[in-house]
Amino acid sequence: MVRDKTLDRALDRLRQPGAELVLMYDSRSVTGRAYFIMPGGIRVSDGTAQKLLEHPRVQPYSPGVLPGHWQAWRLGPPGEWTR
Repeated sequence: MVRDKTLDRALDRLRQPGAELVLMYDSRSVTGRAYFIMPGGIRVSDGTAQKLLEHPRVQPYSPGVLPGHWQAWRLGPPGEWTR
């Protein structure tokens, strides 16, 4: 099995204190939105972001403007950020 180094690097960045995956508006993106790892503003491809969101330890952290539409995620135990 081949490891996804891009995913590994993104997970390493999310392990940093205070790091979070954030969905933001980006006029340069085809879809008008893009994922970034903050702080630092590291752009994450949509494919890598989807893999991160499927990871069991990446949990919703901050709800978006519309209820049920998460805008930020952090690495942590399941349910830690949504209590």
